[in-house]
Amino acid sequence: MKSNYLIIFILIIFTNIVCSRWIPRKENDKNTNICDKLDEYINSLYSNVEYLNYSDIKACFELTPYNKTKATQVIEAVKENFKGFYAFLDQAKEPNPAFALRPIDLISELDLVLKNNYSFEFQFIYDVTDLIQELRDGHTWLESKDYHKYSFDQGISMYSVIRKDGTQEIKVFNDVKDPCNVDCQVIDIDDKPAIEVITEFARNHTFFSRDLSSRFNSALASLAFGNGDFYIAGQLFTFRNQLPKNPSISYTLNCNGKFSKITREWQVPIKSVQYKSPYINGASVGKATLIFDAFVARFYILQDFGVVLISTESILTDANADLEYRFLSNVAIGFKLLADRGIKKIVLDLSNNGGGQIFIAHYINKLLFPNMQNFPLDFKVNDLSIPLIEEVSKLKKGIGSIFHYKSFISAETNCPFDSVNDFIGNNIYTRGGDQVKYTSKAFFNDTTLYTGTFKLLKPPKLPWTEKDIVILTNGLCQSSCAIITQRLAEINVPTIAVGGFPNTRFSFAQYAVGAAYSSDDLIVSLVLLKNLNSSLISKLSIPGNLTLYYTIAEAYSLKNQNEVMDYAFRPADYQLYYDERSARDPSHLWIQAAKYFRK
Repeated sequence: MKSNYLIIFILIIFTNIVCSRWIPRKENDKNTNICDKLDEYINSLYSNVEYLNYSDIKACFELTPYNKTKATQVIEAVKENFKGFYAFLDQAKEPNPAFALRPIDLISELDLVLKNNYSFEFQFIYDVTDLIQELRDGHTWLESKDYHKYSFDQGISMYSVIRKDGTQEIKVFNDVKDPCNVDCQVIDIDDKPAIEVITEFARNHTFFSRDLSSRFNSALASLAFGNGDFYIAGQLFTFRNQLPKNPSISYTLNCNGKFSKITREWQVPIKSVQYKSPYINGASVGKATLIFDAFVARFYILQDFGVVLISTESILTDANADLEYRFLSNVAIGFKLLADRGIKKIVLDLSNNGGGQIFIAHYINKLLFPNMQNFPLDFKVNDLSIPLIEEVSKLKKGIGSIFHYKSFISAETNCPFDSVNDFIGNNIYTRGGDQVKYTSKAFFNDTTLYTGTFKLLKPPKLPWTEKDIVILTNGLCQSSCAIITQRLAEINVPTIAVGGFPNTRFSFAQYAVGAAYSSDDLIVSLVLLKNLNSSLISKLSIPGNLTLYYTIAEAYSLKNQNEVMDYAFRPADYQLYYDERSARDPSHLWIQAAKYFRK
């Protein structure tokens, strides 16, 4: 039940090398398969090649011609997965003026893809991927292990600065190839105004939010906290996992009145590492005093208030599940230390949070507000999903699965469901012009979501109310992170969004969802169930080296009972902007955020 948020999109993996060592080409050697050569360089322990060549990767992709029979198999399996389990398939067909998104009849438009003429397989895969991503649902995408496995970067990252007069500039955030370019203004990109180019890219080629302002932030660079340190996140414009259409991009820079034009080739570093921020050394952030480091969270005191950084996605520890409990216990200790220091106000900074365990979000909400109930949810009910729910629910060892009725508590009675039929229910809604059926609304039974042996510390009694906390994000607070922030916002905790466009309020969080799933997870579940018809497995199995991810459960507001959280436009109460200092030292943002505690 973890959010399969693509971490590869939010990490910049540059190595500090100025001169590239390109793969030698054997233009006339027809016996050399360039794809095998690329794999050889990647897997070799002794290769001195540091970057793969754009033209070599393109040549590798073009070795596989388009096969319409295979393409049809892909389309049919994707359609069946969506029809059976994608929570928003019907709602996506409705106009969405709040986010300026066009209605998408995904099943019909997938069929239309097959009418296109392609030369190569990767072109077809990219078109299917782009169509699915047009839903702007960060939990829903198609991943190809062949055509999405390379990370193309340019060694440069940018950020947005908004002046007091409302003018907006794009500037160089970091440049591992030429540090002299840092903080130069980016005037043009490929001879077009930089802001227009970044906005167009965010509008049409990013999918981490339905809100354009948040997607604009994701196209640019910003600092993130995770894995025990700060790193540069986002930067999707110069860090991509699809083969760019052109081998390079040009940038016109203004460096203190001196204009220059640079061209950057797309490169794929062989050894990918998380690129840590060069602007924050160790645990200190500006004048904030660190009082506790919980690895997945840090607790600071700044002036007379506290600051808490929480990285929900860092608590993904399948190798040692008990470690998740230890992390959470440390989070509880950190909050208790702030309380013991007499801190009256808390800035909760959850910027650049890609999601994580639902259980983690629920625990943090209960830690801060013990009587808080979390968002109810439901699942699609149809001829594909019902057999799976019924079979899983027969298994005692299936408790904890999102298909087992005993994993949930009825939102109507606040008690466990009496039977699987009680869970399936008979709830019919009109969405996208069609009558669609969903399960009864339910809360996750958190005690079934975790089977570890390590016992959490009893949550300490904390002194803060909704008037004492303010939430700060850059709009990229997703999945389990949004379960925290959007639920706190429903009890009137103030919210602040950083960045975006001048004087344009935008969402502080995305996808407060019940659960995300994948086609691989689904097939594993089906194979383990002996009583299911084997034709069901065949129908849902996606051919080739592909995995389909999708939202499987939708969450509902508790404040507005029929409002689906994923489609609710929830702009932040207040907006802040990055400048040259705050983009690299978030303590400047924390000080500004502290002005918005409720009086």
